[in-house]
Amino acid sequence: RVACHSPNPVVLYVSGGNTQVIAYSDQRYRIFGETIDIAIGNCLDRFARVIGLSNDPSPGYNFEQLAKECRGDTLVDMPYVVKGMDVSFSGILTYVETEAKKLLAPDSNITKADLCYSLQETLFAMLVEITERAMAHTGQNQVLIVGGWDATSVSKK
Repeated sequence: RVACHSPNPVVLYVSGGNTQVIAYSDQRYRIFGETIDIAIGNCLDRFARVIGLSNDPSPGYNFEQLAKECRGDTLVDMPYVVKGMDVSFSGILTYVETEAKKLLAPDSNITKADLCYSLQETLFAMLVEITERAMAHTGQNQVLIVGGWDATSVSKK
């Protein structure tokens, strides 16, 4: 808050262990939304292992680099689970884990990059939705993104 000169931003905390939307309201900090199962970083890391991405330097970095290679003309439909102001990532992870082999078959026009991009964009859209709801509820117009996942370039958009 001090470094970015924002007195009361809505905080989107995204990491391998937690995913929460936190904001100051009614004289205290409140959790407005969170994951009801696994964190976004956990979801991305597990999928990176499914498609065989290296851990060097990190699965999240390698995932992001591969997503950038997407041609942009293929967006794979994935489960989108927002319940009120909470999100669920386990269903989308189960979907991509079980469907990856079929979607990446030699006779398919879908690439690993397409899958990474589709997963990334779907997860990001879910986070944007619940963050915007918290902003509307609190009347705030600034967001502070913190945690390990905030290092990705897509979160900076």
